[in-house]
Amino acid sequence: MRFALMIQISDPFTRQLHTAALYRFENRLMIGDLQSHLRTRRAEVRPSNSLFWIALDLNQEDQRILAATIDTWLDENEGKIPYSVAHPGGVVFKDNAWVGNEPGQGLTCATFIVELFNELGIPFIDVETWKPRTGDPEWAERILAMISNSMSPEHINAQLAKIGQTIRVRPADIAAAGHLVHQKMEVPLDFDDVDPLSACIEVALLG
Repeated sequence: MRFALMIQISDPFTRQLHTAALYRFENRLMIGDLQSHLRTRRAEVRPSNSLFWIALDLNQEDQRILAATIDTWLDENEGKIPYSVAHPGGVVFKDNAWVGNEPGQGLTCATFIVELFNELGIPFIDVETWKPRTGDPEWAERILAMISNSMSPEHINAQLAKIGQTIRVRPADIAAAGHLVHQKMEVPLDFDDVDPLSACIEVALLG
């Protein structure tokens, strides 16, 4: 295994889940993710009872490329990737460097993983098919309020204006897609493929 996905409960009180990638780099098992606004993680994995990992049915070459790319992204973009609950779209990486500097642009832990697959052209999920779900706007407002002290007013206001207009990809969607992808896939999974398993994962973890 060179590349896998992870899901964990980051805050049981707000029922918040978090997703990340697990990958091998120079014979070390690493965890890599976008944790918050301008805060990434690239570190060796430590034992944890709260971390659930998903092995992907991908060939070794795809796993190697995913691992190498995420390690490069995290190494070269430390302190540079904004968090956004309402990303308006557009190019965010160019030659492995973050370039999405328009107000409101940024990623969540989940869309960081989505962009990794998109960058490499490895079928994962088709966000164009994603649908709104109950609680998503309230989630966006709550998360934005929690981390707004670290953001500029311009970045905050751009996100607020998009809440309810953009679609949320949940951490459980990433975990579900991780179970469903396979190396013979030619097109990414759509919302209806992923949502039933995603809902089951949320129930299993959050009750």
